[in-house]
Amino acid sequence: MTLLMDTPPGENGLVVQRCGLWGYNAIGVVSGDEAIAVDPGITPEEIASLRGTLEAGGARRVTHVVITHSHHDHIRGWNAFPGAEIVAPSTVAAKPEKSRARILAGKAKIDERMGVVDDSFTYPTMDRTFDEACLLKVGELEVELRSLPGHSDCTSIAIVPELKALLSADYLVSPGLPYCRWEAAPFERANEVMKDLIVEYDVELVVPAHNDLIDTQGAALTAIEEELSYFQFLRKEVERQRIKGLATDRVLRACAISMGERRGVDLGPKARQDADNARRVLKELEGR
Repeated sequence: MTLLMDTPPGENGLVVQRCGLWGYNAIGVVSGDEAIAVDPGITPEEIASLRGTLEAGGARRVTHVVITHSHHDHIRGWNAFPGAEIVAPSTVAAKPEKSRARILAGKAKIDERMGVVDDSFTYPTMDRTFDEACLLKVGELEVELRSLPGHSDCTSIAIVPELKALLSADYLVSPGLPYCRWEAAPFERANEVMKDLIVEYDVELVVPAHNDLIDTQGAALTAIEEELSYFQFLRKEVERQRIKGLATDRVLRACAISMGERRGVDLGPKARQDADNARRVLKELEGR
């Protein structure tokens, strides 16, 4: 694991720890003698490392754990901070048993691949949930949580106005290759909302849950435009391939090839996401 950002005890700031899988960023917001953990890591060792950094040798206490959405890489570590209040969108708490079982099965599969033993893990139990928004206080800082479905049906983001920071969960993790895991139209709307929030709060730092941090407002707005233009192009391409009367798998394959050609870079296995995005656009079009 690599510590990308740290803040000394007594100061206001962010802690960002890069985990060993998927370029995952475990995040903390710290102020004075308090801290909030946001989606706190992958393996038990990484989660313990984040806790140690956030607690700063006993100089701080973790008051809240925020779960941005229910995907298994984001719910790990929810119970690793004794006494902390667990906060998540109400849609995370409302997941039916079948969905919870699927999420836990996905976690167990990755655990087995990594050689991690975590048999006692359970789906999170939330202390506080919210529908649209929730305001948390950590030391001198306010952290505003916003429900923003699109990546999933239960995704949320966080804004820290004083730090001019936006924690974007699984949005903007790879600009130009959107990771849409639910529906395309809400994903696009989520990016439009983030664009407005970045301007409204004068955001200068975006911390996604994976990969590189985006450290200027201009770069953040450019990244959002990349996501939006991607879907604009993809929608036209899905329509173009669809009217040929091709079988669904051929439509998706042709769209993925076109998106790769548009990008001009071979992303290897990651480019499977292009076909998945096309599938979601196609489903939307067929449902009209």
